[in-house]
Amino acid sequence: MDIATLIGLIVGVVLVAYGMADPSTMMPSSMFFNPQAFAIVLGGTLAATLVNYPIKRIFGLFKVTAKVFLHRQNDDPLLLIQEMSGYAQIARKQGVAALEGSISRIQNGYLQRGLENAILTRDPAKLLDFLDNELDSMIERHQSGQEIFYNMGSYAPAFGLLGTVMGLILMMGGQSDNGTGMASFASDSEGSMNMLLTGMGRALVTTFYGVLFSNLFFIPIAGKLKTRTEDEVALNRIIRAGVLSIHERDHHLVLEEKLLTFVDKQTREMHRINGL
Repeated sequence: MDIATLIGLIVGVVLVAYGMADPSTMMPSSMFFNPQAFAIVLGGTLAATLVNYPIKRIFGLFKVTAKVFLHRQNDDPLLLIQEMSGYAQIARKQGVAALEGSISRIQNGYLQRGLENAILTRDPAKLLDFLDNELDSMIERHQSGQEIFYNMGSYAPAFGLLGTVMGLILMMGGQSDNGTGMASFASDSEGSMNMLLTGMGRALVTTFYGVLFSNLFFIPIAGKLKTRTEDEVALNRIIRAGVLSIHERDHHLVLEEKLLTFVDKQTREMHRINGL
């Protein structure tokens, strides 16, 4: 579980609820709870998303969203380098084909497919092409999920504004139908002003929902997915270099030095301290 994402969402919701609270009771005002406004913003956002993307990609969002909250424990680059160093020792002593028995126990899909191809392919250029294609395909899939959430983040405020315009039209139309024109407004200015302000407050609730969902959920989720992609790409670049080195049957110390060039200085120091 990604604690930062969970804490961020909880803090954001609490602060918004605090801002919605009536100072006298410290309870959220009922003015902020409007089922019609909620339906316009979320329903409209979902409808626009369905128009923009195939249904298969929409259903794929559930799997993509899980990456926002889940943090894999095997994402430590030092552990990954240590694992690949072990495979390099086996490949150097017994040949790359000896790794076939270890493939089923590998949790990282990119590493698993890379070693499978390393066993089957003798040409390093073909192996590199395979690894690059796999990496590019992964990046495209992840960017697709990011794009959907970024677009949802732009749809929500637009439908919030649409709901506000609809509310204002209904409010003004209702005032006209009730005969509260300029003459009535002059005779009962206080009551008419209260009605107008109440109606305007209700109309603005949809804009509130649109801004809230866009800036607390959709856009931050897209940003977290982008960060997850960058982290996974960085790890996969380590794996790509490691698989190529294993395929060439490099010494495991040579492999470690190659892979450590992909990590920051602090991580390299940890490697030296721990004697990985």
